[in-house]
Amino acid sequence: MRLLAATGGPAGDFAAEVLSGRRRPHELLAHGPVLDEFVQEARGWWQIIDALPAEDREQLAVGAWSSLERQVGEMATLDADAAVADLEELAAQVRTPPAPSRRSRPSDDEDEDWADRSYMEPL
Repeated sequence: MRLLAATGGPAGDFAAEVLSGRRRPHELLAHGPVLDEFVQEARGWWQIIDALPAEDREQLAVGAWSSLERQVGEMATLDADAAVADLEELAAQVRTPPAPSRRSRPSDDEDEDWADRSYMEPL
């Protein structure tokens, strides 16, 4: 909840309410703004997935369970204090954007290893 609260937005605001004792975690399932946020995000993912060729969707489906297990394992060993500190630092950077980097980043088409990376790693 601390990590979610540090992200902001409706889900982050809800998590902050849970941490303060004003809400209980199970109430998330009935909290309209959070549900709207999740539905919007899911809709975007479905559009991306639907646009993929059938063989790519099948490959994603085959690796989905192992990917989920890896992500749950990462969450179980996550140093929440460090992650919250990182999120707070990122939030501060958003308020004051850094100077543009001279290093070019690969386009999405060139970033072939995205499926093998941890979702917790920075790009």
